Amino acid sequence: MRTQLSKPFANQLKRRIRTIWGVNDSHYWYPLSTSRRLDVIAFDSDYIEDVDQKIEEIRQWIWDQGTELIFELHEDGTLWQIDTASLDPCYDGRYLERYWFDQKMNWIIYASHESTISFGGTGLITSLQFHWSDWQEHLSALDNLFFK
Repeated sequence: MRTQLSKPFANQLKRRIRTIWGVNDSHYWYPLSTSRRLDVIAFDSDYIEDVDQKIEEIRQWIWDQGTELIFELHEDGTLWQIDTASLDPCYDGRYLERYWFDQKMNWIIYASHESTISFGGTGLITSLQFHWSDWQEHLSALDNLFFK
């Protein structure tokens, strides 16, 4: 399921994600730009893309939060509602930069054209680190938070 949101509702969500996560109209987010939040992490996309188990673990964490529908924001500014089962948190030139989040905005996922996939939110990051024992070996070279 993929449904484009009405402009008023989409604008409301964009204002909230800007306030909560610092996502702005430049279309770039962490690690391609700085983040005022400390609960962010960025991986090399090769570590996650096309690895079904990792994608499923991300989806499962979202389902465990009681979330069946999430939002997908494209670089062109369009905002879609999708079911969690359709989540494919990877960059694919067709949609350019993309973000995923739910209405509570306790977490965020960002796929960039620079071969990074970023995650925000303590709960989501903790879950990924628990499931991915080798996570530290696959941090993006652009992820400066872990090298300070």
